[in-house]
Amino acid sequence: MRTVVYNEALCVFIYLCYAVFVIVKGREPLIKRPLLGLYAIVFLMMLVFNSTFTLLPLYLIALGGSPFIAGLQTALFLLASILLRFYFGPLADNIGRKTPLLVGIICFTISSFLFTLTDQVWMIGLVRLIQAAGLSAFLSSSMSAAADFAPIGKIGAVMGTYRLSSTLSLLAGPALAIQVVRVANYNTWFLISGFLGVVSLLVLLTIPFTKAIKSIDAPPAMKMWHVLFQPTYRLVYFGIALTAVSYGALLSFVSLHVQAVTNIENPGIYFVFFGVASLFFTFLSGHLSDRWGRAAIAWPSIIMLGIGLGALFFLEQGQWIVLLISSWLTGIGFNGGLSVLSAWLVDITSVDQRATVLSVQESIIDFSIGLISFTFGSLSIFTDFSLAFLVTGVVIAGLGLWYSLKFYLSKQNKTSRQTH
Repeated sequence: MRTVVYNEALCVFIYLCYAVFVIVKGREPLIKRPLLGLYAIVFLMMLVFNSTFTLLPLYLIALGGSPFIAGLQTALFLLASILLRFYFGPLADNIGRKTPLLVGIICFTISSFLFTLTDQVWMIGLVRLIQAAGLSAFLSSSMSAAADFAPIGKIGAVMGTYRLSSTLSLLAGPALAIQVVRVANYNTWFLISGFLGVVSLLVLLTIPFTKAIKSIDAPPAMKMWHVLFQPTYRLVYFGIALTAVSYGALLSFVSLHVQAVTNIENPGIYFVFFGVASLFFTFLSGHLSDRWGRAAIAWPSIIMLGIGLGALFFLEQGQWIVLLISSWLTGIGFNGGLSVLSAWLVDITSVDQRATVLSVQESIIDFSIGLISFTFGSLSIFTDFSLAFLVTGVVIAGLGLWYSLKFYLSKQNKTSRQTH
């Protein structure tokens, strides 16, 4: 495990060196100083979220809960996050990005410290409601802020780097958190998470944000509904839902599945390989989609995601080999696909509605994760997770293949019309 931690630290160091190099290099760097600060905050806050999200089902079971209760709590947590985002998403368009980011970081920090006081299953559920407020305030505001800082023509690359910061947190967080728990206890990691929240708050105070441009004059909830039912966004949101269903299944239950059917000591190692794969493709996918188009990268990424998810059906037989194949495919598919889909949304959205549109995206992600978490938790009463991973993976890969074929056929038709 010590080697894994060293590898995580090396990956983070390489990424930071790259960011500093790009800042020093040209007159129009991709990663400007405000963006670098924002990426640091995203890394720290998503490290807290991803590690806690992965750790809490194990903590809940250690307190006497069950996989069903773990799935139910996750579903309620994400439902609360969705409802609160109807307020916080449009708020970021109306008053700017900084205040919702501030609220999000404070909620993450407070909830981390409060987790140290929980010794009952119901208490975990209550504290997670505070964390839900933090998630709803933080995600869409941070993503829209990254888009605000992006140089012209570099939206795909900037959103890819944003996802890369989040991926680094997944690379380091779950495995490191489980190791800390084994060496010390759960409360030690919750205290570390609270400290990371304080550091993020200090970094946020140094970043200059652009002023808000008031969007359509409507109550926040109505603005979200207005965006949700626009046909312009429908296909992109559907792709985002597919990636989120896969991610929710992994984040909530892959650790339990690895622990149940393998002799692998630390189930969090799955996310280390997931994160390493993402490091090599997330940033590249943004660049490629800037050149080749969003659909050309997004749908093949979803196919890979589904194949990686379905491969977990063979985890008991394949052990390390299947874990490596699955984690690499899902890492490439999820982060490459989602960063491109986010850039796709930014392409088709005006600046004054950007946070609202991205808030709907995050709500779809939360709803999809909550739905699959509840579904997997319910299925655990009747069967193990292997079959559920297989069915989910086949459906997602099949849908990704269908839309890939539609995209390439339509592209060929356009080319043939132009030639004639």
